[in-house]
Amino acid sequence: MKISNPYNKQGIWLRGSFHNHTTNSDGHHPLSTVYRMYHDYDFLGISDHDLITPHEGERTIPTVFEAIEVSSSQTHMLLVNPPASLMEGYSNEFTISNYQRLSDLCIENNGLSILAHPNRFFSHYWRHEDILSMKRFNGIEVVNGDGNPEYDIAFDKWDFLLSSGRKVWGFGNDDSHVYGQEKRAWNMVLAADNTNASILSAIREGSFYVSTGYGIDAVRVEEDQITFDLRSSPLYDNMYKYVTLFGKEGRILHEETGKIKQVKYTCTGDEGYIRMAVYLEGGFGAFSQPLFVEA
Repeated sequence: MKISNPYNKQGIWLRGSFHNHTTNSDGHHPLSTVYRMYHDYDFLGISDHDLITPHEGERTIPTVFEAIEVSSSQTHMLLVNPPASLMEGYSNEFTISNYQRLSDLCIENNGLSILAHPNRFFSHYWRHEDILSMKRFNGIEVVNGDGNPEYDIAFDKWDFLLSSGRKVWGFGNDDSHVYGQEKRAWNMVLAADNTNASILSAIREGSFYVSTGYGIDAVRVEEDQITFDLRSSPLYDNMYKYVTLFGKEGRILHEETGKIKQVKYTCTGDEGYIRMAVYLEGGFGAFSQPLFVEA
């Protein structure tokens, strides 16, 4: 049995979000204010609608990314580290060929292509058939902090893609526009160091998890057993956690609750993949990337 573990590496955990807006599009705050909102983040992306906002001015955030939210009236796509040439003849028209062209340009520039808020059913959502028609992208937003759990949580579409054989990663971003939307959802990246290249490399390998306030210390694989070490501290260790492991088709493989610090699961070989969702009492969560299982 082969179990791919994207967390099997040395590195440091870095916190950041790629999807945030300024007054250059529909954000309520200028870039300088957004920098202050995220002053203690390790990295930050600015993704205004249909334009690339350059980073400038003073900031305490060590690493920043240029990004763009491709914003048709139907679906949106987040591109991180796009080349300047993307804007030559740019169009946000939603056709699979146009979105794929933009996605390819970004990926070929060592960037990331992420399908944004795919479950926002009142507008800008991704249909199953359109997602499957996109042949090359890195992942989807499984938690988007702009809205609410009724339409900005997309674990169902993630399981749909994974169960269809697509190896894509789940992202968490604020999609912040105003005060109060910051620091709702972020990505914890296990990178060699805090540089653009290291962060992008780690994410392409799936070496990160999504957090809404809780964490994962490590994920280990020994033969056919996976061990998830939950974020531990004197405070956390006395709080209840609610853990669910999911496999292909969103099947629940294992559930566990209590004042636990660790969850172990022995693979049978038919899971397809295994991803973990853990909630701390109070609702704060952490969501791992899938570990793919080959019998």
